[in-house]
Amino acid sequence: MALPTRIGRVRLPVLCFVVGKSDVKNSDIEATVRDAVAGGVSMVQLRDHDVPAGELLDIARRLKAITRGKALLVINDRVDVAEAVESDGIQIPEQGLPTRIVRSIMGRYVVIGRSVHGVEAAQNAAREGAEYVIAGTIYKSASHPDAEPAGPELISAITKDSFLPVLAIGGITVDNIEDVVKAGADGVAVISAIAQADDPKAAAEALTAALKEAWANRGAALASA
Repeated sequence: MALPTRIGRVRLPVLCFVVGKSDVKNSDIEATVRDAVAGGVSMVQLRDHDVPAGELLDIARRLKAITRGKALLVINDRVDVAEAVESDGIQIPEQGLPTRIVRSIMGRYVVIGRSVHGVEAAQNAAREGAEYVIAGTIYKSASHPDAEPAGPELISAITKDSFLPVLAIGGITVDNIEDVVKAGADGVAVISAIAQADDPKAAAEALTAALKEAWANRGAALASA
């Protein structure tokens, strides 16, 4: 079986920016996403449980204009909003709708990801037809302060017998990207590392550079093994 090289039209490794209106430091989600994409973010996941559907749809439409042709726009959980905005993909929570139901609603071309917190959930996601999973919480995270960090070992356990692309989430920084990629991650998902940065573009550039270096190092290690 050939190793995956893409998620949708985006080549691996993937830098995913998970963002909601309340996450960004200056409350300007459009400017922050624009800067993040300019800095190298290849997937933007709109996740905001605090705004009504109408407002979320409006935000999604504006972000779609920013990401078009540059990054995938993925909507978290809200299938109705994802369908209305014709997003590139949808991210389903671990306990969310079955993947087959989402596929029947969204169609064959929409990328479907699943959020998971353990090996069994990741295996189920693969069986049900998810195209990637986001796994965590890997390190201590400001967005989930009560979650017990699983460490890179979770990534290793998920990827041991599976080629399903896995993105690591939770406390990811330029200093630990190498560890999660070495463990088998095909990319990372971040929130505060970009959303709370004084310069989101510079933060995205630094994360992109660290991710590409870690990816190249893993490739070289596999080639020499």
